[in-house]
Amino acid sequence: MTAIAASERDPEAGYYTNRSPDPEPLPPVVSPGTYAPAAIVLLTDGENNQQPDPLVAAQAAAERGVRIFPVGLGTEAGTTIEVEGFRVHSRLDEPSLRQIAALTNGTYYAASDPDQLASVYDDIGTRFVIRPEATEITSFVAGAGLVLLVLGSLGSLLWLGRAP
Repeated sequence: MTAIAASERDPEAGYYTNRSPDPEPLPPVVSPGTYAPAAIVLLTDGENNQQPDPLVAAQAAAERGVRIFPVGLGTEAGTTIEVEGFRVHSRLDEPSLRQIAALTNGTYYAASDPDQLASVYDDIGTRFVIRPEATEITSFVAGAGLVLLVLGSLGSLLWLGRAP
């Protein structure tokens, strides 16, 4: 009883609680068709067992220019797996994953076995390519030279009492 009372008074006491920190504000909404260099590769069976609703989260990502590439693991028939001593039946929810991909301008991938997953990784890897781009720096160098010229002239005027 004392531990419960202490945890309610002092959330920093180190006890486990079900209190979540306040969410941080979302980034600003971008104009449709604008995609930042941000993407999510989502490995899932598609079954939702937590909040928020995946389609609401996908819509928020789409509004901020983030593309989602869902990778559906498993089959629609499903399988029973054992997780930490519990038996859970899991099946692929392909329609939801296709909807998330369409909503965010991503691509849906199906991977029912390790070979398909390896080919998915190969394909996704080609979508995220970093290309070097040349940047013209002449104006920056000229501006720095001009600043040095002005500083040198002012220093000469102050130090020697005359302009160079």
